[in-house]
Amino acid sequence: MAKYQRVPLNVDALFLSDGTIKPRKIILKDEVFTIDKVISHKNYCPRVVPCVAPVEYTVTVEGVSKKIYYEPHSNMWFSVKRYEK
Repeated sequence: MAKYQRVPLNVDALFLSDGTIKPRKIILKDEVFTIDKVISHKNYCPRVVPCVAPVEYTVTVEGVSKKIYYEPHSNMWFSVKRYEK
């Protein structure tokens, strides 16, 4: 049975004067991944991990589509990882 966990991320992001947020880099442990493009963003709460009203960003990193989340109330970024139990 698959389980999911919330993975905290450090994200370098621009907070623009119009109120939008543009993530630029993902820092995970000692690795830095440059975000090539923000494809979309929407308010979406993944049902498999605990979270409160995050914004889901679909981004490309080295040509691969990834989903990262920003929780405005806690000012935290995270991703969701699936693992087998």
